[in-house]
Amino acid sequence: MAEEPTEFELSDATHVRVLETNLLHASDVIYWLDGASASNIVDMTRIQHSLELTLTKKPAALKSISTIGKTAFWSTPTTPMVSGTTTDTQRQKPATQDFVVAGSIVDNRGRFNPAAFEFTLGGGNGQTVVLFPAPAGVRVPAGGALQGRVVFANNSMPLIWGLLNLTVTIGLAETLSFQGQTDAKGDFIIALTRLPPLPLSATEYNADLTIKGLASANARQPVKLVDLLALKLESTTVPADFVTTIPLVIRPGEIKRINSVNKSSIAVQTA
Repeated sequence: MAEEPTEFELSDATHVRVLETNLLHASDVIYWLDGASASNIVDMTRIQHSLELTLTKKPAALKSISTIGKTAFWSTPTTPMVSGTTTDTQRQKPATQDFVVAGSIVDNRGRFNPAAFEFTLGGGNGQTVVLFPAPAGVRVPAGGALQGRVVFANNSMPLIWGLLNLTVTIGLAETLSFQGQTDAKGDFIIALTRLPPLPLSATEYNADLTIKGLASANARQPVKLVDLLALKLESTTVPADFVTTIPLVIRPGEIKRINSVNKSSIAVQTA
């Protein structure tokens, strides 16, 4: 990806003479995506407001610029200025070595939970980081919502930055997936934005809930989603029965709170 060259000119009424051209090439880009906007990454929309990026690992010469929904990276060129105008050959992106970038992305508005990342960039193919809405940033749609709090069964400490996946069966062999993330207090809201109305012959949808997380997570350090591990959830009907998936009943338009049996939260434990 090549940025438009900046050309320094002298001009008069009859001609323009280009003295120098500033030539820069973008090395790669990271896209910041709204995890609640779709089931698949390829369909997710970019976050439509600015975010705060902190890099903890990068090459010394690496530069970056952030715009809405993405951050582009490039290395300082050895010869950024070219005398006169540039040729097609000079404007071609030079071969670059891969480089590692790591850090975190934070929404200072509080609409999205933070996320950590680490990528090998340089190939120009782009990478994606998925952020999930914090409870305060969720707008409950007509389809309803699932909400609750997740804690560890052994010490009642909140599951911080845990990832929840709700799979709803809406037809014969047809499902929809919805994801959400707990905040620093273990609270979550999953908006059922794409949930269709019930068919006339049905009164509810069947669904399954799974949760991933880390017992070591803390509120001061965002996590990488790829590091999260599957957890066991305590049943909503049988005490001390921990399973990897709990069945639920979902009705469109309902704001449903999920709790383990005889508890005011969902209890989890490591698998």
